[in-house]
Amino acid sequence: SLYFMIIEIVKRLMNSDISATEIEKATGVDASSIRRIRRGERKLENLSFEKGVALYEYAKEHLCD
Repeated sequence: SLYFMIIEIVKRLMNSDISATEIEKATGVDASSIRRIRRGERKLENLSFEKGVALYEYAKEHLCD
């Protein structure tokens, strides 16, 4: 489904070496949330829909397939 495709692409962004600060600047998703997701302290699925979409759009532009 579309939902799982978005989650998978955002997971790839979380696993990338793009800094949380860089992602925050581009998406408005706070770096502390990104760091907590990366450390496993927060679930990606618990982000708001708007934040998820912002991360997805960013990931599509910045991750090479």
